[in-house]
Amino acid sequence: MNQGRKAARETESWLEDAIARANIPTLACLLVQITGDRRWIEGRFVPSRPRGLDDNDTGGLAPEVQAEVRQAALEGIAGLLAGGSLALPEPSDELLVAMMSVSLGEEIPPEYAPMIRHELNPLGLEEAPCVAGGTTAAPFAELASVAAPEGFRALIIGAGISGLCAAVNLAAAGIPYTIVERNSRLGGVWHENNYPGAACDVPSHLYSFSFAPYDWSRYFAASEEIQRYLEHVADLFDIRRHIRFDTEVLGANYDDEAAEWEAVLRGSDGAEEKLRADMVISAVGAFNKPRYPDVPGIDSFAGPSVHTARWPEDDIDLTGRRVLVVGNGASAMQVVPAIADQAASVTVIQRSTQWAAPFPKFLVEVPASIQRLMKEVPLYRLWYRLRLSWAFNDKQYGALQKDPNWDNGGLSINALNDVHRRGLTSYIKSELGDAQELLPQVLPDYPPFGKRMLMDNGWFRTLAREHVHLVTGAVTEVLPDRVKVSDGSEHEADVIIWATGFDVVNFLAPMELRGAGGRSLHDDWDGDDARAYLGTVVPGFPNFFCLYGPNTQFGHGGSLISIVERQMHYVMSLLQAMFARGLRSVDVRPEVHEQYSREIDRRHENMIWTHPGMSTYYRNSKGRVVVCNPFRIIEFWGLTDVANLDDYKASAGNAGASAESSRANRAGSVSQ
Repeated sequence: MNQGRKAARETESWLEDAIARANIPTLACLLVQITGDRRWIEGRFVPSRPRGLDDNDTGGLAPEVQAEVRQAALEGIAGLLAGGSLALPEPSDELLVAMMSVSLGEEIPPEYAPMIRHELNPLGLEEAPCVAGGTTAAPFAELASVAAPEGFRALIIGAGISGLCAAVNLAAAGIPYTIVERNSRLGGVWHENNYPGAACDVPSHLYSFSFAPYDWSRYFAASEEIQRYLEHVADLFDIRRHIRFDTEVLGANYDDEAAEWEAVLRGSDGAEEKLRADMVISAVGAFNKPRYPDVPGIDSFAGPSVHTARWPEDDIDLTGRRVLVVGNGASAMQVVPAIADQAASVTVIQRSTQWAAPFPKFLVEVPASIQRLMKEVPLYRLWYRLRLSWAFNDKQYGALQKDPNWDNGGLSINALNDVHRRGLTSYIKSELGDAQELLPQVLPDYPPFGKRMLMDNGWFRTLAREHVHLVTGAVTEVLPDRVKVSDGSEHEADVIIWATGFDVVNFLAPMELRGAGGRSLHDDWDGDDARAYLGTVVPGFPNFFCLYGPNTQFGHGGSLISIVERQMHYVMSLLQAMFARGLRSVDVRPEVHEQYSREIDRRHENMIWTHPGMSTYYRNSKGRVVVCNPFRIIEFWGLTDVANLDDYKASAGNAGASAESSRANRAGSVSQ
């Protein structure tokens, strides 16, 4: 009895602290389900609309109203933890949309209801996961019904986020797989990027797999913690034993007769070997090929000269040194504030200006009690994550659409976009403080979101410091102790940091892939003009799937992980349908692929990334947008929900031997 009272007091202690810190709009949604009473999202409980990307933790409510919400939440959640149940485990579509709309202070379209329901119950459980341990269903339990042919096997190229996601899905379906990873450690971009200040600018609770929650220590995790998370996922799902480290895939060829892929691998000792598989999943990512400017003398610098993505493991001592940073994109905005206190001086060379938005929870730690709340009451975490998914996704979509009747001298593209421009301009001015003379150098002359919107972690305040200098121009030559810039100036340095980004538009390079009939993927893509149906499949390359492929990144926000999860959901749906028809391989129809590509280009013509006022890595050398997805998240969610076999034809390799012919005969309407 005494032990029971002690446990109750301990629960009361941490829970009181958690509820006192918890997000009010999230608690309100939880209370509707706990009590079955809509009043928590009505009348005086309706929160204000969040400003920018702020979590709106207080909901903008009067202190006494906040106290009432928190007290009710304390009692309700304590009841759940004591064995109680939700009064409303399955809200109606109308109520789900209403809860989401009220909590965010803006109207969410009714069409989002199925996605909201799915995100609140990502594992497809019969009962909503209201408390930890309330369910025992495994992720992707529905994939257990996938009946892969005997001996069917998969090759996954890359052990980063995409590769891990693919592995978990394939394992759930009972499909044997091998991951080939060129590095000695898994993690991909988060293994490779460990420069000072490296972190994710997507909230941690959104930048994580729906099937693998985590006790994040910060609301925006640093690279080291994300790496630990990916290692945790690999261990949780027993993935490591399937990975061949320090091995590179040089290329892969499709064997038409056998309907198989043959990959050429090279180990760390230089020895080459071949590996055959029925399907290949490219999980190589996009941000894995550092880009350096093509300038004379780049190898002549006498001191340390490193790209942010190749930061040495033994670090670089910057204390009292003159540091020159080339670039002002996402990595520069992280590294410069992180090193400013160490260096004697920091000189930043920028070619163009960047928009950057505030995010109040940067570097803010998640209190231990909130971590425990999210772990023991998953429904709180799911509602919190769901609110983030809107704020960092489709909320911004309207600001990306060109208004043909809008004229603001090229500074904005519609009225909403101009609201962002004015708000961000005021923010930049406030961050510069007394250094307003820098404003002409840092204020963009193109519309917000024209390039990737960056998150400000003290960038403008750092530029205003006396020992930090901003130069606008391009590096024209590197000398042993200095660099020359296009404006005619020269700048001495002890260390050069190249924050010049990545070659994103040349997808899959330098890996050579040859599909049916020996056709080259890079020839089909004409170098940097990559195209793929749903960013995933390409005609002439049967059973080849590209995760985080062309036109999959949502330029208006969102999480890479959510994109990859949707792609793998589609791939597994396709495999399930394929196996049900007795097929071992399928190839997307060219007309389906072309129609999708035309729609991609048509949408982009009306969106900001084809605006002529700026350069962006979203476009290739031909001016075509190849990185960004022009759809709303909800549209892509629908497109990837269920694979339609009518969009595919069976590979020619399915004809031949009697067993293969038998499978083809069972294919029904899928043509040969």
